[in-house]
Amino acid sequence: GFVLMDNEYIDAWERHFPRLLFFFALDRPVVPRSDICRAFWPELNAEQAVNVFHVTKRRLHKALDIDVLVHEDGYYRVNPVLSIYYDVMEFVKALMAGRDEENPDRVDAWQKAIDLYRGPFLQGHDDAWIQERRIDFRAGYIEALTFMSQVWEDRGRPEQSLALFQKALLEDYQNEYFLREVMRLFTLLGRRSEAAGHYQQLLNHLRKVKLQP
Repeated sequence: GFVLMDNEYIDAWERHFPRLLFFFALDRPVVPRSDICRAFWPELNAEQAVNVFHVTKRRLHKALDIDVLVHEDGYYRVNPVLSIYYDVMEFVKALMAGRDEENPDRVDAWQKAIDLYRGPFLQGHDDAWIQERRIDFRAGYIEALTFMSQVWEDRGRPEQSLALFQKALLEDYQNEYFLREVMRLFTLLGRRSEAAGHYQQLLNHLRKVKLQP
């Protein structure tokens, strides 16, 4: 994850904690300090964690040259004076709009979610709160791919449908539905040898992980 401020790339974070603290706060309307300390420094006692939190918060404010986190009624939140575009939030909004069966523009919403997804959330970090969000966002991306693949096939464009199922397999290779759909679409397109080759690749993969098709 990266941050731009006034179109300038921010890199003066003084280690990764201030940057991750910013993303943690962006993900929540308000958050108590205790939740922050448990998420970032569970191995420290309460006093130590609070001290490290305040150091990290100062570094965050220094990196962006503004008081990013404000404290109100026992909770912290991102300073409301900041005008923020957060692609993760736009991704979530697109997913919600796509899931709304009453939304006449849900196809556009699903496509927007696909376009916004750039890979695993905060790749390179494995904190519990990051992994939880990563799993949720990945599932949403796969959901969007699945929906749009059906849209393309219904529109008589099986090539586009196949491409989306192949993207879904990159996220979840052992998903039997995706595997079958890829082979079915290869066959539908007259590409039977590729369907057979895809099945052989699956067999080879399953042998490595000691599973049966």
